[in-house]
Amino acid sequence: MVKITYRLNEKELLDFNMFRATRKNVNTVPRAILISCAYLAVLLVIGYFCKFPWYAYLIMVGLACALFGGLMLFLRHRMKRSVQVLLFRQSREDLMPQTTITLEESYMEVYTISRTTEVEYSDVLRVEKTKQFLYILLTQHGEIGIPLRAFDDDTLQMFTSCLKEKTPKAMHLGI
Repeated sequence: MVKITYRLNEKELLDFNMFRATRKNVNTVPRAILISCAYLAVLLVIGYFCKFPWYAYLIMVGLACALFGGLMLFLRHRMKRSVQVLLFRQSREDLMPQTTITLEESYMEVYTISRTTEVEYSDVLRVEKTKQFLYILLTQHGEIGIPLRAFDDDTLQMFTSCLKEKTPKAMHLGI
């Protein structure tokens, strides 16, 4: 049995929501690329018919790349604003409760003050370790984001190896 307890702070809540927006919703980044490419195509067609000089095309490609970067910054700004509005409207305890995750023999127990959930290991689709989080994506219950600061080195190694052992069908990234 491995047990970990943590509470998200505001920055971690933002990072977790950014992860959800860009990785779980797989259409976000491709949609921004599609918009940038469509913008570039329109510029190239206009440039072709108006007989622009060759360096104008380089500027057009730069503008399309700037549009993509701008869309990603806009997404981050909107997500940050949404988290700030949530924090303003709701109690911080509701949004960022103390959470305890226990890896039992046949299931994972996620306990907060308001509820206890038992998650079968077969419901785990992916376990991903990034610079700041250990993300556990689930089939029905959404996802769990555990900040790495909640672990010491031994606990992290034990937790991830236990998860790897109990979820052989899930995709394991960065572990």
